[in-house]
Amino acid sequence: MLDVQDLQQIRSNVRRTDGTTAADNELSVEKTWSGNLLKSRVVNHSDHPQRIREVVLFAGNLPCSADTPFYGEGYQMLAQYSGTLTSPYVIGAYGTDWDFFRIPKNQFNQNLWTVYNMIILSPENEPHLLAAFTSCNRFSGEFRFKETYMEIIMDTEDLWLEPGQSWELEEFLISSGSDRNQLLDGLAECINNNHPRMTYHEIPAGWCSFYCLRPMTAEGLYENARAMKERIPELQRIQIDGGYAASNGDWYIPNPRLGADLKTISQNIRDCGVEAAGYLSPFIVNDQSKLFQQHPDWMVQDEEGKPFNEIGRKREWYMLDGTHPEAVNYLRNAVRHMHDEWGWRYFKFDFLAYGALPGGCRYDKNATRVEAFRRVMQAFVDEVGDDSFILGCNAPFWPLLGLAHGNRATNDIYRDWKHVKGLAQEMFGRNWQNNTLWYNDPDVIVLEKLDFTSRNQTGEVVVKRSMLTDDEFEFHKAFIAASGGMILSGDLIAMLSEKNLQVLKKLLPPTGVAARFDDTSYTIGRIDLGDRQLLCLFNWDDEAKDVRLEFDGRRQIFDFWTDEELGVYNGSLELKQMNPHFARVLYYKS
Repeated sequence: MLDVQDLQQIRSNVRRTDGTTAADNELSVEKTWSGNLLKSRVVNHSDHPQRIREVVLFAGNLPCSADTPFYGEGYQMLAQYSGTLTSPYVIGAYGTDWDFFRIPKNQFNQNLWTVYNMIILSPENEPHLLAAFTSCNRFSGEFRFKETYMEIIMDTEDLWLEPGQSWELEEFLISSGSDRNQLLDGLAECINNNHPRMTYHEIPAGWCSFYCLRPMTAEGLYENARAMKERIPELQRIQIDGGYAASNGDWYIPNPRLGADLKTISQNIRDCGVEAAGYLSPFIVNDQSKLFQQHPDWMVQDEEGKPFNEIGRKREWYMLDGTHPEAVNYLRNAVRHMHDEWGWRYFKFDFLAYGALPGGCRYDKNATRVEAFRRVMQAFVDEVGDDSFILGCNAPFWPLLGLAHGNRATNDIYRDWKHVKGLAQEMFGRNWQNNTLWYNDPDVIVLEKLDFTSRNQTGEVVVKRSMLTDDEFEFHKAFIAASGGMILSGDLIAMLSEKNLQVLKKLLPPTGVAARFDDTSYTIGRIDLGDRQLLCLFNWDDEAKDVRLEFDGRRQIFDFWTDEELGVYNGSLELKQMNPHFARVLYYKS
């Protein structure tokens, strides 16, 4: 497998926007290794500006089988990648990054599979190999491959590099070892050296309106605040989620269905003895919003100087330009108003990927999309970060580094097996990020059978029926426990059964410790809580199966949810014919 010595022998090159590869006497890549960390820069030796599409740090055939398993990160929350080098697939419900956001391919990447900023190769009977970028201040990294051929790329976004000038590229790490978790710990440490983690005095818990209060109304929020104070005050806060504003972009104008303005709603929630927490999707602007009508120049523009929307999920959504000073001031003033006037001390910033998508023309022609995104997030940190919790959602993961206390790591939950299973797969691949880069948000926990109403792309009302079996609810509970991150309820508090209320209380306060799994089948996860060892056992299959768990010494085993003693076991425990789509959480005292 590759090591530092192998990489040092591989030449780099620079690809220009016109499709040509520059000669070394025109554009060169200078590399400096310090152990297994690489710092590099690209230098323009010519006498004229050079427009650069990307820098190829390494390219060549890997000394491994095309059937080598891998895991790769997506650019943003909704995409992750796995499989083998010859048969990759997407983890997640929305497809690849480029398909979901309608990002066109170019001549350099159209025939290659792409993952972003981190990849782990796990060849059979050999150590794991981790390769990753450990910083993201200006550029985003890519790993492109087809079978055993791989390119490690720095996307320089067609920027102009002036003669005699240079760009510092992002730091790069390569490491190998038999313990996958230790490799990821090392990656987190290197990332934190470049992007110090934002700290907060607690791991937030709360209740989210999005998954049960449809339509959202002021009275519905008050009812849940009163029920929370009476039944489970440990949840502490109500997260007023998307849907309160008249339109994306018009954050001061309430949705008429709410029945009150946000200052009044927030105060009334606090009067119930519960914190009011808020929501903002800063980078998406609806074409029917007053913001769009009054300030189209604040959007990312096309080549003709009109608002650009050729990239993105929805045609009616435009991207606010994070390099436009007036747009940034608008967002600064919005969060300051929400903080000072509405009393919010918790901000969920959603659809953040729209601040860092490629394409279009920005106000600052020399800024990358990563810089545009980070300027806005830094503005939020400067405005409210001292006393407020900042949660990212639908974020570009590496550009967000160091700029949020928490980060949503999964898709939205629905009450069906497809989503419960899918979210667990997404979360467990990112468990290493919890309490190292930020607190992971696994999305809400749902415990009650509740039909969910939403609207499809055409605006038609769609009812998503609750399809979860009792065993699948147990799987979902175990997944939330194994995530170790934030705890938010997605059920109507007054409607929670006493049994499910006790489940929520068992999860509070959040532990901050994510499960470490024995392998990437994610069957057995272990959580070290100091005085207790939690054991999370999952059957993902459609058939019953035996699950054997091994541990040191003679242990008295208990059920986590009920504290029922299951017996004393010496070195191992086998669950015979564990039901399909089922999970258990057990523990023993250290």
